[in-house]
Amino acid sequence: MNYFKPPLLVILLTLLALANCSAQLQVGLKTVEIQGEKDIDQAAIEALAYQVLNADKDEERLNANADLKRLLKIELSKKSAFSFAFDSVKSMSIHTSPDSVFRLFNWNIPFNDGTFEYECGILKQEAKAGATAFYFFAPLNDSQKIEHLITNDKQWIPGLFYTLIQKTTDLQAYYTLLTWVGNDRLTSKKRIDVLWFDQSGAARFGAPIFVKENSKLTRVSYEFSAQNTMETSYDLKNDRILLDHLSPSSSSLKGIYEYYGPDLSYDAYYWEKDKWIYRADVDADEGMRKSKKDFKLKEDAILEEKDIYSPN
Repeated sequence: MNYFKPPLLVILLTLLALANCSAQLQVGLKTVEIQGEKDIDQAAIEALAYQVLNADKDEERLNANADLKRLLKIELSKKSAFSFAFDSVKSMSIHTSPDSVFRLFNWNIPFNDGTFEYECGILKQEAKAGATAFYFFAPLNDSQKIEHLITNDKQWIPGLFYTLIQKTTDLQAYYTLLTWVGNDRLTSKKRIDVLWFDQSGAARFGAPIFVKENSKLTRVSYEFSAQNTMETSYDLKNDRILLDHLSPSSSSLKGIYEYYGPDLSYDAYYWEKDKWIYRADVDADEGMRKSKKDFKLKEDAILEEKDIYSPN
């Protein structure tokens, strides 16, 4: 029986048509680059990320999460991934370091019992020009003592990053991460963590750059009632991380964190001498043109009552 053999030109045109599906083509023993790589499919990424957050059943969220991780591994292997805007992706946290060394892709999985899981992947520039690598971190349980823990190159302590602060010393670049952790129905947490890279380029979480009461910590963590919120933000003008001070609703409830909340005072970590230095009871309005004392009226300043406006 005679089989139809398409001419070589037809074969080549067919292969070129596949350029929209793959950036590379295996020909014999060689990998040939094909021009015309497709853009990042951020619509598909957002659809799955939204499903992770909003599906009705836990099983549906977990299935969407597995699909999302598989999709990200494909999409973030594309050359355009590092510079791509991801402006349509609203259901995950994406942070790019100011020095353009890495990007973090981070999201949470809420469960119907009020607990959460978290995912975090890193897209990192490699030593070879234009090369990048993407991988996910493996989670560690934060119930252990984490104040002195430095992770290995593929581990992290889960949470949702919302602010990234870069600080560079003579020897090291540190990327401080303000983190929210939905613990359960009773408590939430705020954590200040730090990401850095060792001499081999491996990522590490935790570094002894937090100084509190003469102790050096690799990160700091606060737990409070899930019904409350805790201000934890970077104050650029004063180069500090400003914190609500937490206290229990009663002195008898000390150490029972579902009763902790802000008490209208503030603490802060100031960046000084290549460290975050803790200070208690700070002025939240530090550096403002007017301080609180400027608004206090002197007793002899009011001589008599006058109408502000008296029409004719």
